Amino acid sequence: MTHFSINWPNALSEKVFKEKFWQKKPVLIRNFLSKEIAKNLPVTKSEILKLSKTDYVPTKCVYKGKAWHVKHGPLHPTFFKQIESYNWTILIDKINTQLTCADRFFHIFNFIDLFRLKDLMVSLSNKGGGVGPHFDSYDVFLVQAYGQKIWQLSSRFDHTFTNNPDLKILKNFKPNEEFVLNPGDALYLPPNVAHNGIAAQETSITYSIGFKNPNILDLTDKVFFYHMENISFNSELLLDYRKIRPSKDPVTFSEQLASQISSKVSNLFPKSEEIKKNLVKSITESDGDILDRIKNNEISFSDFHSLLRKNNLNINPSMKAIFWRENLFYNGEELDLSLLSAKQQRVIKAFLEELISKRTISFKKISRLNSESILKILFFLYQQNLVTFKCLSA
Repeated sequence: MTHFSINWPNALSEKVFKEKFWQKKPVLIRNFLSKEIAKNLPVTKSEILKLSKTDYVPTKCVYKGKAWHVKHGPLHPTFFKQIESYNWTILIDKINTQLTCADRFFHIFNFIDLFRLKDLMVSLSNKGGGVGPHFDSYDVFLVQAYGQKIWQLSSRFDHTFTNNPDLKILKNFKPNEEFVLNPGDALYLPPNVAHNGIAAQETSITYSIGFKNPNILDLTDKVFFYHMENISFNSELLLDYRKIRPSKDPVTFSEQLASQISSKVSNLFPKSEEIKKNLVKSITESDGDILDRIKNNEISFSDFHSLLRKNNLNINPSMKAIFWRENLFYNGEELDLSLLSAKQQRVIKAFLEELISKRTISFKKISRLNSESILKILFFLYQQNLVTFKCLSA
């Protein structure tokens, strides 16, 4: 499996990028990845076409004749025949959750906070294909993987859309910059920069690495969901009507009753530390519109231990994991590591942090683990399908 790495040019280090461009202005980075990426694609044309025919992840095809159209997946072979004469683009969201190689490529962009990584979207276009001029509400790296693509940009633009409600295409887009990207080139765009990509060759593959802009309302909803899950009914939750005088006017809500209910509701609100913990749980939740294809075999601990001696250990691409303080959080769950000794905690944390970051650990490195307590934690995570010996392909 090919290993990919980012090539920061001399004039643009990671530090300079974060200070001058991140969430501020677009920047074109030539040879951000090796141009050899076109010969060793993390996601190939055949894999895109295969996955577009499934319901594993969200898929659609945008195509244009006299007008723009969109067809949501799964996409069947008969559909491809119907659009042969059109300019078309197939888009697959969250493909990093379905292919091991795509997942590893996606995570080389974790130089921004890991929890900000949104997904890897791939687009496959024929010559002239694109999705029309539009803008996104999040940061994105557009990496050209195969063929050439023309990108037109505009930072100030008319927000009027065309009449197609399924596609938010800008009606009066007028670019003020234009670039041609070759394999290995990348274009970084902060939120709200209008852009229009047009395939310049018969086959064009672009990888879009998106970054989340956390939505506080969504996070609040999830934080309260986890909190309410842990509340059990007790007599303290009942209203004490003995302390409430009947209202003189039956159609008027009693101020005393409103105060008592308000007080009890306020007492149910989570405290600061619980909010933090539930927040971490929420950002590790798996996406609901993808298929988790990792289902580990049921094996004994001794069999697991034997497999560790001769197999690399991989992380499940469809699951999210992160450390907060001393514990591991994954898929909305918390793994308490406090029962381990201080040394064991340091070892397992360093091991799992490397696994989360690099997505795989060699069996040679695993062989250095000699603590049964640590090995049993890995076995538990194997039973939870967070770690696996499997590699996913289309």
